[in-house]
Amino acid sequence: MSPREALDRARAAFARGDDRAAIDEITVLQARGGADDEALALGVNAALRAGRLDTGAAWLERLHAAHPDQSRFTRLLATVHNNLGARRLDAGDLDGAGSAFARALTLLPDHTDALFNRARLALLARQPARALHDLARLCELRPDDPAAALLRAETEVALGADDAMDRLRAAIGDAGLAAADPLRLALCLADGGDTDGALSRVRAEARPERILAAADVAWRLAENGEDAGARAANAHVAACCDNGARAPGLYAAIAARLTLPQVYADHAAIDSARAGYREGLRDLAETFDDRALARCAPLLEQLAWSNQMLAYQGRDDREPSAFWAQFLVRAAHSLAPALAAPPRGGRGPRRRIGFISAAWRRSTIAAYFRSWIETAAATGNEVVVVQLPPTFDEVTEQLGRVAGRLVRPQGALHAIAVQLRALDLDLAVYPDLGVDGRVAVLAALGMAPRQAMGWGHPCTFGLPTVHDFIGCATMEPPGGEDHYTERLRLLPGAGTAWQRPDPPPPATRAALDLPEGPLFLVPQLPYKVHPDTDAPLAAIAAAEPRATVALFAGERPGPVRLLRRRLAAAFAAAGADPVRQLRFLPQVDRRRFLATCAVADAMIDTHHWSGGNTTLDCLHAGLPVLTVPGALMRGRQSAAMLRAIGVDELVCADAAAQARGALALADDCAARTALVRRIADGLPALLADTRAQRAFGALLQDLLAEPVSDA
Repeated sequence: MSPREALDRARAAFARGDDRAAIDEITVLQARGGADDEALALGVNAALRAGRLDTGAAWLERLHAAHPDQSRFTRLLATVHNNLGARRLDAGDLDGAGSAFARALTLLPDHTDALFNRARLALLARQPARALHDLARLCELRPDDPAAALLRAETEVALGADDAMDRLRAAIGDAGLAAADPLRLALCLADGGDTDGALSRVRAEARPERILAAADVAWRLAENGEDAGARAANAHVAACCDNGARAPGLYAAIAARLTLPQVYADHAAIDSARAGYREGLRDLAETFDDRALARCAPLLEQLAWSNQMLAYQGRDDREPSAFWAQFLVRAAHSLAPALAAPPRGGRGPRRRIGFISAAWRRSTIAAYFRSWIETAAATGNEVVVVQLPPTFDEVTEQLGRVAGRLVRPQGALHAIAVQLRALDLDLAVYPDLGVDGRVAVLAALGMAPRQAMGWGHPCTFGLPTVHDFIGCATMEPPGGEDHYTERLRLLPGAGTAWQRPDPPPPATRAALDLPEGPLFLVPQLPYKVHPDTDAPLAAIAAAEPRATVALFAGERPGPVRLLRRRLAAAFAAAGADPVRQLRFLPQVDRRRFLATCAVADAMIDTHHWSGGNTTLDCLHAGLPVLTVPGALMRGRQSAAMLRAIGVDELVCADAAAQARGALALADDCAARTALVRRIADGLPALLADTRAQRAFGALLQDLLAEPVSDA
């Protein structure tokens, strides 16, 4: 059949509405090299009408390349990429969405829908700084668009701008402010530090259809470190939902009792928070007995509470963690009785291992524990990577290929649990149990007859359904097993094979907007900066007036406000100048972070919660890390790494020694250069150590061989 006949067939198919047949004809024509402009245009129209945006975009790209001066092709191609990006964004493919929006804006830099969508992507990724540029341009192009103005003002407040209501009023006027959704305003007020204003709007709302929006405000208050306001807002939501009879009432009741601060003023504040937390646990267990739980809406999302913030107090959490875990198991079985029976496993000739997380994407967890998946696949067992929705990216796909099978379960949490049970896993491994509350619910129900957790969140969880904690021998203190309800299973060396990033691009401090003079980084989010970290930072600033201590802002402005206030007081008390010497850097991507590390003088490790992947990144970038080992594993990771590469002098006895060591490094360029060379020489031995992989493979076989009670 000639190209003309094939084109005629495609035209006929298109005319009768058979887009699939038209697309097939054009695809064959293209494969044979006979698709001219007319055929491609017909194919584009059929593909777009059929909703096949990828196909339409590919053919439009060919037309655009052949006719770059044809503005109609450029405009249509930009719109198709924008629509494709929106579809990918809705599906959780953040990388694919970002690429599509970027292409649309390359074609038409002022494509307003693409500007809005790329800003929306950045906000969903909790990176408001990336959104602000697009929103500013969007407001220039649409000066009379109140929605764009409101979103820009909200983003500015989320980045720490003061006077939330003034900014909103300036953006949309008094009339717009009066017409705006009060709970949307409450979110902005929570970011702006107006807890009372946010809370009053929550308490004014009791309509069932609005209660989820009220719960979002409670969560935003908690993210901003306003724990008292968050508890009050959650108590209102719980009451409106009859304490769990309607969702999310049970979750709100839990949050009303267990929400913890993001930043603590001192040890006394930690003591008070722990006492309140224990009281909340007791009240929760007494209030929600079996009869009360039976009245709750059977939605497992009501239990998806993350206990993560407890770990940053620097104390032994075995007892409160176990108390929470016992409640979680009891409540999960009550809300999902059909899943209460223990899982049986596959019992087949090849055992099946599942690695379950919501962080098998571009994240610390994926970088840190990829080697566990590789090792498991090499044992001859069947390996499944389970990535919980909604987010996935190219790292997710890569890990799925490494394992041999990728599962992205869909639907509500109960449906996800059913899908995972259907995998008939013999062993479930949770690398970061405790971070995502949904994963904790799955582990409480049991997704396999044998379950183990890793140190992606390096704390015991307390679940009777999780039998083993896989840790790193060099990071545990003597008697470390006493800190866990799980059986502690230790790996040698680094415990894993870290994924070395690409070298940081060369950059100057000026290009990175960093000050000259001695620069000391504290590259942890505010909630990880324990009050004991203040002493070395203040001592450094007081001893060296030219020094800058740089920390990193979190996703919300509230914790930065609280931490800045605490550190400013410590600096002033030590005789330093907090206005000039204390700086918070915005969150950046990994390449810029590595470049920042490469131009700093030293990293000051946070006390009681040390760096893990962060420490490795800093060492890779040539930044010495000074640490004070804590009493628990989570405060000893950096120390283990530094000793392994032979720079024991960076492991300090106390805060004073940490400050002296940092100042000495900044003062002696030759000594620092020699130390950086030793770090570079020592890193390969740490990262290329295969003992951990061999030990992990043997441990998996041991776990699979152990009999498991059906009780």
